[in-house]
Amino acid sequence: MTMITSNPLRRALQALRPSRSSPPARRRPLVVQHLGFDGSGLQTLTDVLDGVGRELELELRLDGARGEVVLADQQFVERVAPQVLNAFLDTRPLLTLDGASGGAEDDLRDATRGRVRLMHGQLLRQLQALPGACQSAPRQARGLDADSGYDSAFDSRSDFTRAKEQAPDPATAELLNRLRRGLVDPTQDALVAGYGPGEVLSIDFAQGVVRVDERADQRLRLMHELPSLAGMQAARPARGARLRDLDLVAWDLAQAASQVRLLHAPDDWWRTPLLALPGLDVRRYTQHPRQLELARELARAPATPSELRRRCRVSMNELRGFLQAVLFLGLAQWLPGEAV
Repeated sequence: MTMITSNPLRRALQALRPSRSSPPARRRPLVVQHLGFDGSGLQTLTDVLDGVGRELELELRLDGARGEVVLADQQFVERVAPQVLNAFLDTRPLLTLDGASGGAEDDLRDATRGRVRLMHGQLLRQLQALPGACQSAPRQARGLDADSGYDSAFDSRSDFTRAKEQAPDPATAELLNRLRRGLVDPTQDALVAGYGPGEVLSIDFAQGVVRVDERADQRLRLMHELPSLAGMQAARPARGARLRDLDLVAWDLAQAASQVRLLHAPDDWWRTPLLALPGLDVRRYTQHPRQLELARELARAPATPSELRRRCRVSMNELRGFLQAVLFLGLAQWLPGEAV
């Protein structure tokens, strides 16, 4: 008697079935930074991202510190000042979810399921409308490093030297010029700037210290938002304001000016080497791993911004912020006539 497994038709059908040992198709990763969700909300958010990811063939990775897109609670967004939110986003897309209502379910379990379904639909529609988010091509083929924002195709585009660079408005130019003069000449008058009432910083160049309101310090250090001179002439930091060293605040101000033309930058700055001061060490100013790596690379030998970006795989914005800071503090300088 012939066994059924020897039947040619059966063998052909078995050959068409996927092997149990075959690894599942790898989903393209997309790092999502969450904002404004509490503990229980984060658990619900994890379930939502898992379901939407499977539907769109994406591996949606939730991260509280960084991400390619920002996913925020709608009620939280409504409470935040627009300028603060925009500074936090930089150029990243903002997605919002409103899970306050989960429908008319009677018990807690049904209410949770209803909330997940509601948020699932909200996120699915926003991601489908996001340019490039749901393309089937692997993300690495498009040149984007999910963790750093590194774009491997950047040098091949004809407008790379002008990317993300803007001429400062008169008020910003005055702020940066006065800061630079005060860093090299301590006899300069005190500089007072801020974001509004209760958000003021006062720089004393002679003493090398800065008195800064807590809210102003947060907007500068966390949101990388430049203060303004407008309307600040008679303003003063409140009693109990923080006291910070001038060079630390100057580093933060320069980083916030990453979009402004780099200090003393030549026309072909992208391919002009920078020379670091002997023993360059930025650990006083930053503990960010990629900035520390940039400093180590620059300390080894003169390097162009193009070379630094490729070696350290950093985003253009992060590279410009680092370069602006070391240039403002005199920790590095351009090598004139050395464009390569």
